[in-house]
Amino acid sequence: MSPIKILQLLVTMPVGGAEIMVADIATGLDPEKFEVVTACIGEPGPMGEELKRRGQRVVSLGLDLKRTGAINLLRQVRKLLQKIRPDILHTHLYHANLYGRLAALGLGLSGVVATVHNIYSRVKWHRCLANYFLGRVGDYVLVFGPQVKADVVRYDRVPEARLRMLTPGVRLNELDPRENKDACKKRLGVSGFCLGNVARLEEQKGHEDLLAAVREVHQQVPDLTLLLVGEGTREAQLRALARELGLGQVVWFLGTRRDVPEILPSLDVFVMPSRWEGIPLTLLEAMGCGLPVVSTRVGRAPEIIRDGENGRLTPVADPEALARAILELYQDPRKRQEWGEEARRTVVAKYTLEHFLEQFAAIYVELYEKGRGPESEQ
Repeated sequence: MSPIKILQLLVTMPVGGAEIMVADIATGLDPEKFEVVTACIGEPGPMGEELKRRGQRVVSLGLDLKRTGAINLLRQVRKLLQKIRPDILHTHLYHANLYGRLAALGLGLSGVVATVHNIYSRVKWHRCLANYFLGRVGDYVLVFGPQVKADVVRYDRVPEARLRMLTPGVRLNELDPRENKDACKKRLGVSGFCLGNVARLEEQKGHEDLLAAVREVHQQVPDLTLLLVGEGTREAQLRALARELGLGQVVWFLGTRRDVPEILPSLDVFVMPSRWEGIPLTLLEAMGCGLPVVSTRVGRAPEIIRDGENGRLTPVADPEALARAILELYQDPRKRQEWGEEARRTVVAKYTLEHFLEQFAAIYVELYEKGRGPESEQ
C-alpha cells in the first residue's frame, strides 16, 4: 500500500504555535505510512524554510492575500490540489481553511479537515457564514480546547458530529529537566531569580499584565530578570511600557528564537499571562522541562495545571494575582522543585508529541479508508 498523501495548507509559516504543530506533523508521522506535503498560499516564512532544510517538501504559491483577488486565489489553490493530488487536505487558520476547502469541492479527495487554532476574539459575520457552509461540506473541524470548540459551535454552527477536539503534545526528548540551571543562566548572561514567557508579542498574550506584575515582584526581588521570547506588533509598545515601569534593565526582549529548549532550563518560573488561548504549547514545553508554572485560567490550562500541585492558576488580566503567585514560588524553593517535578510527570503521562501525532494519524487513516470504500467507488 502506498503512503497516504497529506497536503497541509497555510497562508505562510512564521514561528508560532500553529506553524510548529504543522512542522511536527510533517516531520513526525511515519514516512512509510504517510507522505506529507506542506503548502503555503504566500511565502514559506521562517518555519517553511526550516522544513525545507530538514528535507521536507514545501510548496509556495507566493501569492499576496491583500493584492490577489479572491477568485484568482481560489483558482491557484485548486490548481495546486490538482497537481499534488493529495488523499487528505488538512488546512490551518482562517484563510487557508476558506480557500482550501472551497478549492477542494468536487475534486473527490478522500478527506478534508480544517483546524481552528484559537478562540474568536473578534466575531466577523462573513467568516461565520463561510465557516457555517464549509463546516458541512468538509469532513472534520479540529480544535484543541473547549473554548475554541464552544466558539465554533456557537458562531459557525458546525455540527458536533463534524468536530474533533484533540489533545496537544510536545517533543519531550528535547526538554531536559536535568540541565544545570546556574550553567544555563551563565550561558545566557542572566543571574538571580529568572522568569520567562514564550509567546507572540500580541494583545492575546497579556504581556502588559505580566509587566505590571513584575513591577510588584521587583520591589521585593531586586535581583530579577524577565525573559520574553517572541516578536509581534506590540513590541515597541511593550518596550516603552517596561521603561515606564522602571523595568528597562529587568525585562530582556530576546525576539524569535528556535533554541527555546535551551532557554527554558535557565528559568526559575514560567509565566503564561494570556487573556485567551487555543493551544498552550509553550506552557507544555515549560512543564516538560520540569519548570513550575503560573498561568491564567484560559484554554486548556485549567485541565493541564492542577492548582497547587504542578503550578498555579490565576484570573485573567489580574496582575496582582500573578505577582502573588510568582512571589509564592520565589519564597519557597522546595515548592518550585516539587511543582516542577510534578509538571514534568503531567506532560509525560498525557501531552507528548507521540500521543499528539497518533490522533492525527487515526483521523487520516479513517478518512482515507472511508474515501476508498465501496460508496466512493460508485
